[in-house]
Amino acid sequence: CNTFCQWRFYPRKLFKLFSSILLLVACGSGEGTGNSSLEKEKLELEKKRLELEEAKFKADQEKKGNSKDESTEDNKKASKIKSEYRYLIGKWKGSLGNKNLTIVIEEIDGNTVKGYNITGSNKRGLTGRIYPDDSNGLYDGQFSNDKIFKLVLSEPGDDKWDGVFNAYFYTGIGEGDGRFYIAQGKWGANNGKLNHEFTIYKD
Repeated sequence: CNTFCQWRFYPRKLFKLFSSILLLVACGSGEGTGNSSLEKEKLELEKKRLELEEAKFKADQEKKGNSKDESTEDNKKASKIKSEYRYLIGKWKGSLGNKNLTIVIEEIDGNTVKGYNITGSNKRGLTGRIYPDDSNGLYDGQFSNDKIFKLVLSEPGDDKWDGVFNAYFYTGIGEGDGRFYIAQGKWGANNGKLNHEFTIYKD
């Protein structure tokens, strides 16, 4: 009976043992799968983080490059301007009739000038040319001038009150050995119905 009982219950014990082993393997396999998925997610997050950092780095480099290009372009424009014309670049302020007048000269290429004016609240573009001084010494007695140029600056002409500025821009050394920048001249409407004299000073 003992031998028979041993053989009778042995397959059942073996089955339980085998089932336990399968369960352990399955649990181990499940844990491995979970760990693998977690590691994979971590790797994906790290990859995305690195991609974002790389994109930010490239954007910063492009921004620096663009800034450098703009600075280089400005330097190229400045280098094109004759040294005697450089004082003309900038903002000149005064009045025209009873309105505030601002003339801004932005670009000089050869003898060609580009900029804009603001009279009161009206802003208009300006294009024109630089000419030698033909004032016949009109300003020589007032100041110790070292540079005088005549500028003729035209507004676009698509407004009935657009006109032309004719002015002498000059610089020199005044009282107290201080440098001055002044422009004096006339503005006339293209329709001939309005004109004013003006004086403006550079900021």
